[in-house]
Amino acid sequence: MCTTEPTSFSLCLAINMSGSICNGRTGDLCTGCPQIIQSSDIQESFCRDVGVNWNSCCSNFANVKELATSIVRLLGNLPVDKYFSVVQFASDARLVSGLSSTGQTLSTISQLSYSGGLDNHASAIHKCQQTLSPSTNEKRIIMLFTDGETGTPDYVPTGAIESAASSAKNEGTLIFTVLVPPDAPDTNEGAIPIFSRISSNGEVFDFTDRDMSSVLQVQERLLNHVSCPQ
Repeated sequence: MCTTEPTSFSLCLAINMSGSICNGRTGDLCTGCPQIIQSSDIQESFCRDVGVNWNSCCSNFANVKELATSIVRLLGNLPVDKYFSVVQFASDARLVSGLSSTGQTLSTISQLSYSGGLDNHASAIHKCQQTLSPSTNEKRIIMLFTDGETGTPDYVPTGAIESAASSAKNEGTLIFTVLVPPDAPDTNEGAIPIFSRISSNGEVFDFTDRDMSSVLQVQERLLNHVSCPQ
């Protein structure tokens, strides 16, 4: 953590729950996380993992929720004013909870129910920025949790994600992108440049390597950027 006093902050977690999170690279949108076979090819039919909490659908989305939970819990221990909001997104973004306490946010994350769909990162950034605008804390931050896929709906114009990010950053908001790909250690290399461009420091915080020491190192860098004075 910081070597100097941390700063107050308001942080919006934008959590991706599109089909690519749970479809095992099959291209299925996994809408509603179906349990039954949807096609004649059994290899392209399942989104739901056995033994995973019903709301989480698959182990990868459960991992996303676990990572978001650990980050909020660690930041929640800082002796500064801090608030968190939660936005879920797939084909569109939806506000799950406005700026709230650490405890309320942890409860919200635990109850997130996977939706499936496409990837509308631009809508997620816009929705997060709306929740952060009223904040008077020293830092306003969007933390974008995604698997690196960019299969956007037809109604989303080309370049929308960069435009949304630029608009938020022009209002003083910091954006950090958190990559949690579904098939570790594989990474969607083609997506790294776009998420690097929208990140305020140019870094994509890649949790591809799920070795515990690697996770802790990436997590520490991310938390330093959130809490330390610039």
